[in-house]
Amino acid sequence: MNRKLNVSGFQLLCMIFMFINGTSPPVEIYSLAKQDAGMSLLLGLTAGCLLFSVYIKLYSFFPDVPFTKYIQYILGKYIGKLLALIYILYFIYIGARVLRNFEELMVITLYNASSRISIGILMMIIVIYACHKGIETFARSNEFIFLFIMFLMFIIIGLEIISDLIKINNLRPVLESGWKPVLKATPILIANPFGEIFTFTMILPFLNKQKKVVQVGITSLLFSGLILTLFSMLNTSILGVSEIERIIYPLLSAVSYINIADFVQRVDTFIIVISVCNYFVKITIYFHCAVSGAADLFGIKESKQLVYPTSVIMLVCSMWMTTNFVALRNEARDVVPFLLQIPLQIIIPICLLIIVLIKRKLKYPAL
Repeated sequence: MNRKLNVSGFQLLCMIFMFINGTSPPVEIYSLAKQDAGMSLLLGLTAGCLLFSVYIKLYSFFPDVPFTKYIQYILGKYIGKLLALIYILYFIYIGARVLRNFEELMVITLYNASSRISIGILMMIIVIYACHKGIETFARSNEFIFLFIMFLMFIIIGLEIISDLIKINNLRPVLESGWKPVLKATPILIANPFGEIFTFTMILPFLNKQKKVVQVGITSLLFSGLILTLFSMLNTSILGVSEIERIIYPLLSAVSYINIADFVQRVDTFIIVISVCNYFVKITIYFHCAVSGAADLFGIKESKQLVYPTSVIMLVCSMWMTTNFVALRNEARDVVPFLLQIPLQIIIPICLLIIVLIKRKLKYPAL
């Protein structure tokens, strides 16, 4: 059995919150659902909670091993190992996409004259350091990052209210085109960000306070979803539907309008700081899952041996996956959710749960 990690319930909540908020909801939801994007987020959140219950049920059958291990118990050695390898590559690829999003954000906002690869290298150095220190140290650092981010969020919301930027009329009419646009935007949100909580199936078995997993997981997922919904509605009420559809970073644009007596302004820097912290957490978790999963699959006792080669692969993938930011966004909208995230985060786990339930009903000896 693997050594249990001394991670508290609050630390797990912080990790899940910053992981879910590590990347903003796809901006395409605003062009699909218009001013009702908040409703799509709430529906996606509901589906995310149902998905989490599937992951928890699987976890209850195999509480001491990660997802890439127990799929081998369920599907057999050969198919299980092949599928485990696919999931490891998936963690690397999605982690690389998050890294690429971070690189693009930095180049567009602050470092126009810098190369993406230099920014990516700096982030990966920090991620490698965090992985070398271990998940326990990383979880403790998340507490401070979480409190810092929440402090900045309350300041931003307060400044938006004081600046009188919020126009409730921009959220009307509600359901102007019925439920169809809202439902059309929901699958993208189920895949990203709410379905991404699947990644924690690689971390939960190593926690020493496993009885708190369900309570903390659902609480953090609900909290994350409500915060995303709140800021989606704030962004729409400030920018309006016609403008928010054309913007790459809605939250950054909305905050840039804050101006109190020509003294308090340019607070969009706060959003950059929050984004950097969230990106760091999300990339580190994907990186940790890829490294630990690969070490287990290939029988490497010391997972730290895989840290450097995995970091190089993730960095190279972030550079080569697309030629430009437009192509990156198009892939995130049209390809990744339907070819990767929905099958790997939703369809396969549900099928695995059905197989486990059938085998246990038949008293299959391996389970």
